[in-house]
This record gives sequence, structure tokens and C-alpha cells, in this order.
Amino acid sequence: MGKVKPITVGIAGLGRAGWNIHVDGMRNRKDFKITACCDPESDRRTQAEQELGCETFTNYKEMLKKADAELIVVATQSRDHGPHTIAALKTGRHVLVEKPMAMSLREADRMIAAAKKARKKLFVNQNYRFNQEFKHLREMIGSGILGRVFHIRGHWPGFARRNDWQTLRKYGGGVLNNTCPHIIDMTLQFIGWPVRSVWGDLQLVNDAGDVEDHVKIVLRGKSGCTADLEVSTACAYPTNKWMLMGDCGTLICDGKESKIKYYDPKRVKALKVIESPPANRRYGNDDKLPWREKTVPVKSRDKTSYFDTVVATLRHGKPMAVTPESVREVIRVIAETRKGTAFPG
Repeated sequence: MGKVKPITVGIAGLGRAGWNIHVDGMRNRKDFKITACCDPESDRRTQAEQELGCETFTNYKEMLKKADAELIVVATQSRDHGPHTIAALKTGRHVLVEKPMAMSLREADRMIAAAKKARKKLFVNQNYRFNQEFKHLREMIGSGILGRVFHIRGHWPGFARRNDWQTLRKYGGGVLNNTCPHIIDMTLQFIGWPVRSVWGDLQLVNDAGDVEDHVKIVLRGKSGCTADLEVSTACAYPTNKWMLMGDCGTLICDGKESKIKYYDPKRVKALKVIESPPANRRYGNDDKLPWREKTVPVKSRDKTSYFDTVVATLRHGKPMAVTPESVREVIRVIAETRKGTAFPG
């Protein structure tokens, strides 16, 4: 595509996401130039000035007023994602907002409307759509090796007693808002959206705050495929992260490799129902399936990153790889999950 003018960027929030994802993801690229950063912590601002050579601000409104930036990264606390995004769009900038996109479906709609009114792009950092794990699983489904995939199980376990700001409702904390957007978003790409039905349960087990640290969600997708998702910081034993069940086989994945047990349906005869009493009162039948098993590494030839797609859209006019409308469905699933549980908030 040739040499392009770097996208000038202002980053709001230099915490875990702002620094470890966005600063680290952009600082060594020639197609991005970080020109401004905003954070209330003086040591973080000093680090940005020294390492990035950019302007820094303590006040977000001041950064929007003075910064030379065409793209604003909103990596502030979850509760501020909506207001900070809308404020940046009103100044005529594109926005890349961290997940969760919004605190409610209504807020997500206001953000989408603000982007359309400003005629600017609203990117949401659902970057897990670009990791090797997601691409690998999508390719396995697309290959047809499992046949028709009718059920997916996603399990993200861990055990930790957290006490940071993400354990408090007033900041938009909780596992449902801050971890689940990734697994929900990936699952929706597998099962199809809009989702037909949602059931959920939230529990606070070990964390010090007042929001959930254990989440259970059951979905039925547009395709009819169902998904059973569990995200918990109260599970001490690791399990396979994914199980994909198809009518010709099953895949289990631990994030590093996938084990697949499958058969070729062309090599078996159609199974007919026998209505007469079974001989010798036996269970089962003589059906023998030509099972095959293999283990494959979690990798994909597609090395496109989320930041590559932002450049492709802003500099080369390519369609957005992650539309805000698709992420709106993630927020709707979160809202439906919360609505169906007795957990406070």
C-alpha cells in the first residue's frame, strides 16, 4: 500500500490497557504517532514524556482542546468509556475505545449515534478477534472437519482474590463488564448474531468489592448453535478453554493446541431406526464409526492485528473489521445476562 502518513494519537488513561495494550502496540509502528497522553498520575505522565516524547495532560477536556491528534484512544475506567468517547467525537476525532464499549445498551446507542453525526469512526478494542486462538478456532469451524457445530463451551478459569478498582460497581467493575466482553464477542462470531436467547447467573465469591467474580452465560445464536460460557476468578483447577461439538466430531482447545476427534460422514452408512424390541435386551448397536484423531497447534497464517485494521480503515478506506454495531450486541448480551440474575446491580 506504500508509505502512509502516521495516524496521530492521543491516549486517555495510562493504566494496564492504555500503556500495555495501546502504547506498547503503537509506539514502534511507523503508521502511528503518539502525540499526547492524559492521566491523573504524575509518574505515568513523566514516563510518557520521557519515553514517547509527547505532550501530557492531567485533564481529559484539556487534552481534547489542545492535543494534535486525529484519533483518541479511550482507555479510562469502564464507567467513563461512553462519556469520554462522545466528548472526543464531538471534537471531530475518530475514537478507539477500550472494552467494555459502554455501561448500558442505551449508552452504546448514543455512542454510535454520536459517531454517525460527527461522520467519524468509532473503533472498539475487541482485539481478541485477531489473536491466533480465535483465528484458529474459526478456521477449524470453517474447514468442516467437525461437521455442523451445534454447541460451544468456553471456560476461562482462575483463582484470585482481587481488590482493585475493577471490583467496584461505581467504576463499572466486575468480571461481566471487564473480562466477559472478549469471550462473548468471540462466541458471537462463532454462533451468529443477533442472539436469540440469553440466560445468566452472577456470583460474588472471593473478591473484596461489590460486583461479581463468577459469571455463567448460556446463549442460543442466530444459527441455532448454543454456547455455555463460564468466566471465573474462583475456580482453582484449569480446564480446556474451548470445546466445539459438531455432528461429525469434537474439538478441545487449551489455548496452545487443539485435539480433534472426528470422522468422515461419507464413509458411513445412513442409520435407520429399528422399532422392534432389541435382541437380548441389549443397549446400543453394531454401528462402527471410522474415528480419526489429531492434535494441531493453535496458529493461523493470518497475522493481521487489530491496529492493522485501524490503519486500513483510516488510511486506505477499508471497511471496519470490528463495527460498533457488532459490539453493541455484546453489550446487549451483557444487559440480558444482568437482567436475568438476582445479583445486585
